Amino acid sequence: MFRVMVVAPQMQCAWVEEYLRDQPGIEFVGCETAPHKAVEAAADLAPDVILLDVDFPDHNGSAVLAELKRKWPRKPAVIVLSERGEDEAVYEANHLGADYYLVKPVQDEVLIRRIRQMAALADGASLCSAIVEDCVRKKAVEYFERIGMPAHLKGYRYLIEALVFVVMDHSLANQVTKQLYPRVAKHFQTTPIRVERAIRNAIEITWERGNIAQVNQLFSYVDENRGKPTNSAFIAGMADIISLDLRR
Repeated sequence: MFRVMVVAPQMQCAWVEEYLRDQPGIEFVGCETAPHKAVEAAADLAPDVILLDVDFPDHNGSAVLAELKRKWPRKPAVIVLSERGEDEAVYEANHLGADYYLVKPVQDEVLIRRIRQMAALADGASLCSAIVEDCVRKKAVEYFERIGMPAHLKGYRYLIEALVFVVMDHSLANQVTKQLYPRVAKHFQTTPIRVERAIRNAIEITWERGNIAQVNQLFSYVDENRGKPTNSAFIAGMADIISLDLRR
């Protein structure tokens, strides 16, 4: 169970509190709306993760970040939320010790993933275990380059996110149409049918123009004469390969 505290204006607090209270494995321990009291509140509440909205109208949020990290360099982890997305703002936050930086508005699913990742890191988990999604993406890119899948295709990007979902929850490999495509579609703000078509197109192009020798190494049941795998078979096969890599 991860303990999460929020430092944010009142309106932001209400939204975050309502959302976090419904999340399994996360305990919302409180919200501090007075930034100058953030350190005192953190000492009382003992959170694993602090969500710090630095966009206070009458207070320097960066000063709050600096004070928090000066007192607790490692734990609690501090995730900064800000409307500023320029490089200078991100650099300043990182320099002051922010563990992660998110530009508002933030998708609910992204926020929850980052909370879990930062809490795990603060507890000393390995980087690949805590940020397994990033590891999956890196592995997927490596394998797609090997088999010659063109990176400019929409299906290329959809497949990477599909693999993240399946490696995190293997049951999705058996629910591609009903569960997986809709999740990928939501992530990219498109429709499940477009996701399915784009993935099928990426696989077809790879089997027609890609590196068949590398394809055959990964998918021993497929060769030039026997055709390409279905979307489901490709996703399940790649997810198994990547999962094995991550366990080594």
